[in-house]
Amino acid sequence: MPQLFFAGLSVIVAGGLAALVPSRTPGRMERVFAALVAAGCVLVALAALRVLVGGDAWEVRVAASVPGGAWVFGIDALSAFFLVAIAGVGAAAAVYGATYLAAERSHGGVPFAHAAVAVLLVTLALVVTARAVVPFLLAWEVMAIANFLLVMFDHERADTRRSGIIYLVATHTATLTLIGMFAIWSASAHDLTFASLARAASTPAAGLGAVLVLALFGFGVKAGFVPLHFWLPGAHAAAPSHVSALMSGLVIKTGIYGLLRVIALAGGAPEWCGWTLLGLGVVSGVLGVVWALAQHDIKRLLAYHSVENIGIILIGMGVGALGTAYGLPAVAALGYAGAILHVLNHAVFKGLLFLGAGAVTRAAGTRRLDALGGLGRLMPMTWLAFLLGSVAIVGLPPLNGFVSEWMIVQALLGAGLGKGAIRAAVFGVAALGLIGGLALACFTKVNGVVFLGRARTAEAAAGREVGPGLFVPMLGLAAVCTLIGLLPAFVVRPALAAAEVVIGGDAGAHTVDPGTGAAWVGAAAAALIAFAAMGWVAYRVLMRDRSRVVAQTWGCAFSNPTPRMQYTATSFAAPVLEPFGAVAGLSVSHQGEEYRTHPRDPWLEGVILPAWRRLRAAVARAQELQLGRLHVSLLYVFATVVALLWYLASRQVP
Repeated sequence: MPQLFFAGLSVIVAGGLAALVPSRTPGRMERVFAALVAAGCVLVALAALRVLVGGDAWEVRVAASVPGGAWVFGIDALSAFFLVAIAGVGAAAAVYGATYLAAERSHGGVPFAHAAVAVLLVTLALVVTARAVVPFLLAWEVMAIANFLLVMFDHERADTRRSGIIYLVATHTATLTLIGMFAIWSASAHDLTFASLARAASTPAAGLGAVLVLALFGFGVKAGFVPLHFWLPGAHAAAPSHVSALMSGLVIKTGIYGLLRVIALAGGAPEWCGWTLLGLGVVSGVLGVVWALAQHDIKRLLAYHSVENIGIILIGMGVGALGTAYGLPAVAALGYAGAILHVLNHAVFKGLLFLGAGAVTRAAGTRRLDALGGLGRLMPMTWLAFLLGSVAIVGLPPLNGFVSEWMIVQALLGAGLGKGAIRAAVFGVAALGLIGGLALACFTKVNGVVFLGRARTAEAAAGREVGPGLFVPMLGLAAVCTLIGLLPAFVVRPALAAAEVVIGGDAGAHTVDPGTGAAWVGAAAAALIAFAAMGWVAYRVLMRDRSRVVAQTWGCAFSNPTPRMQYTATSFAAPVLEPFGAVAGLSVSHQGEEYRTHPRDPWLEGVILPAWRRLRAAVARAQELQLGRLHVSLLYVFATVVALLWYLASRQVP
């Protein structure tokens, strides 16, 4: 129902405008902003859910007579699934941000940050509902600019400015690539609507090979898979925590949406594209989690886990594309559906983790892991929410991450039972196992160093539980993680419907019956929760009648243990990272008796930045061409004329 969708967007815009209204009581306008944005997100979610539960997809022409063809917007099952993620995480981030940025009111940019969040959510929704090139690119570019302004919120810091510039260069490079992609594709199309592009895809002049290569690069930069991830860790770490939740949970997923939409319009991905997606997924998943394990900053650690989870999504997309290419519709449906469901799951649990990291930063005043410790006793509710997000991102039952990863595993196992080269895809199961094991080690490190043990600094010792404005959004996202894990059938079927849009409605998701498997997963999850609850109750009953003895933790024969005797982030991760050698991106330094590791991104600091410095040096040398010397300029003009005359003389005129 288009009226409901556009009404939701209008309410979100009204919330952004409300944040800009001057007031003697800014807290009141911030609450109005949060309420309106949350209400608008609810309306958008309802419009999407009506399609997902069996309603008809719809399209509407907003502007019929404009250059490039009509501006068309619409919602099908694929768009609806992404809209649910945008609405859910967007509402939680807006409510959280209203309280989170209250401490920054002296900054002066808080109202504009709230307005930019509203603009970001609206443009995200327009990107996944646009059905024509011009509105898609306009929404894409406004989304990028709004995101850049939010990344630069704390622009007084040099590292923030550096991260913002890297992001701006990367995102505009991606936009130029997408313009080239659409230019090639539309050369044989009647107009610039997606329907015309889909019809043109069946003609030899469409150049689909070049289109897919450009799509992989343009959308890949936004998605942040290796080696196009170099902008992502810095930008995620620099932005306010609720903006990081939006970036990781939603913004980078527009790259995944773009790839899925291009595959759908092109009538499927060829075999080489499937293998490319699968290979990029394995590399991104493994390297992303390895680099995350090496981090000492909690937000940079979470940012690299975004690279890891984008890798998991690409593995699902890759095996889905291979299933289509090799004539295995059930494999295709499970692969694409698992990838699409992981988009939603990652948005929820990564949003939860970034909000939890923001609460820790607000309470302890630092993001450095080795400056924290003991916060579990001081912030029990925050730790509970963060722990649930940690279990979900690792892919363990009974939470939502397990459901989508299990679907991808089923697709990989199904590929292993096929015939031909597709059988090699089964090794993706081993890659997922490695990714999951390393992720478990990483979040064991985070939860142990941050929440357990003793406080390592006075600031950490002074930490206190956050208020409801920060905790309630985390609780809501944690509840979604749990509900999807317990009742997976309610999300698996819509994910399969979205997969049908990608692979074609005549061959795909209808060949898969998710009922039995989803019910088994939900029952196992419920049994696990019940078993844990019974164990806790039994423990409390057994301990009730015993006298409690309070004593210090045994310090391994040290008479006076100190916080320095605890595991640090460095000491915990070093044995796990050692087998990866230089790939882990660690440099080691010894200061007296102190051992330190310094994480670095091998691709950014070893390839991108050196290439950038060489380019700047070449440009500096080329500036000599603009010194204004007349005889030199005349020489260049003469050389250019001679070259053009030679070209004209050598042309073969038919």
